[in-house]
Amino acid sequence: MTYDSDCEDDLVETRESRAWRLRLCLLVVLLAAAVGLGLFWNRIVITVHSGEAGVLYRWVNGTEMDQIYGEGVHIIWPWNVMTVYSVRLETRERAFTMLTMGGLPIDLEIAVRYRPDLRMLPLLHVAVGPDYLNKILFPETEAVLRRAVGQYTPEQVYTSDRGFLESIVVSSLTNTEDRYVIVDDVLVRSVKLPPAVREAVEKKLTLSEEQKAYDYRIGIERKEAERKVIEAEGIKSYQDIIKQSLTADLLRWQGIQATRDLAMSPNSKTVVIGGGPDGMPLILGSDR
Repeated sequence: MTYDSDCEDDLVETRESRAWRLRLCLLVVLLAAAVGLGLFWNRIVITVHSGEAGVLYRWVNGTEMDQIYGEGVHIIWPWNVMTVYSVRLETRERAFTMLTMGGLPIDLEIAVRYRPDLRMLPLLHVAVGPDYLNKILFPETEAVLRRAVGQYTPEQVYTSDRGFLESIVVSSLTNTEDRYVIVDDVLVRSVKLPPAVREAVEKKLTLSEEQKAYDYRIGIERKEAERKVIEAEGIKSYQDIIKQSLTADLLRWQGIQATRDLAMSPNSKTVVIGGGPDGMPLILGSDR
């Protein structure tokens, strides 16, 4: 009986030991999984926010060229890599120093409004990568600007000639759309000339505006002289017409009519008939 009891005790102890080791292994596995999940959380759980899109690179097959991952949460294996791109319209500014016609330098501050072409996002990722702004967008814009600015004088660039701006926009759109990026607009924010050149251009512009003002004043004076000539000719024509219609009998008749009206007025007066020149009446003793 003692032998059987000892064997039974050893069997119970072996079972408890195995259960304890199993629980310990399970705990170690769970801890390792938790640590691994914490370390690789950002590589496993990928969040694509609003206005973004993702491109997945698989460790075995490479970049997925036929699928673009939209907004939301995506679960991937930690050995794969998802690159998230912003597909919203964005604006970036860059300063360039360029040479105008004649070799004079000029500083331009350019603002480019752009976004990646969503349909070609996997191609952009494979061919260029996330740093496409500095690899293709600004270099292409700079090349177009250099060609365009070299065809204009500093004065034309400084005054922001419309043809100059349009040539920049059109050329930039044509050259960058072929490289997976859509350029919405290109704007010249500021133009800085060397001090001596800027003063010369501003002085020339000031003199030009003064000349336009003088020409405008001269034009006004000429129009005023023409108006006075036309007015004098009208007065002379009027007087000639009146002179032809005024006869001695008509003037005498109008004088008689005026004398009668005065005699009938309430003012006290003395009317002498035929006492004036040409037999016109005289009015004496008028109160006024």
